[in-house]
Amino acid sequence: MMKARFMSEVLVGRRVGRCALASVLMSATLMLGIVGAGGTAHAASAAAVSPEALEKGASLFVKNCIMCHERGMEHPGTAALSYLYGKGKGALADRDNLTPDFVRYFVRNGRGLMPAFRIGELNDEELKVLAEYLSAGPHPATPAK
Repeated sequence: MMKARFMSEVLVGRRVGRCALASVLMSATLMLGIVGAGGTAHAASAAAVSPEALEKGASLFVKNCIMCHERGMEHPGTAALSYLYGKGKGALADRDNLTPDFVRYFVRNGRGLMPAFRIGELNDEELKVLAEYLSAGPHPATPAK
């Protein structure tokens, strides 16, 4: 049996580059932060989100996210998250355990079928508002347009 030469071989089971290992470790750190927080670490900051920011965040969510993350298993993002986290945690608007940092990370970096959103598509200020909106959830059903 051959011994692993690099820590990345131990963690991932094969030799990977340092960037890939850093990505795996960053994702694990973020996930542990969400689980460790129990969905309550951001409760105080979520209450401080202004109604105007919530309205703008809802608008950004409809423009950029709803086609994949609306309620219902016919939406690929909702279906994927339901598979990963359970039926009640598929639709982002129903989540009560999202932190702004968690949202920003996955919007900028993507995951699986979800593309990364570049600054030209969603600037940093818009992403901040969107992250605050999602972290203040759960939200009522979005009216049909």
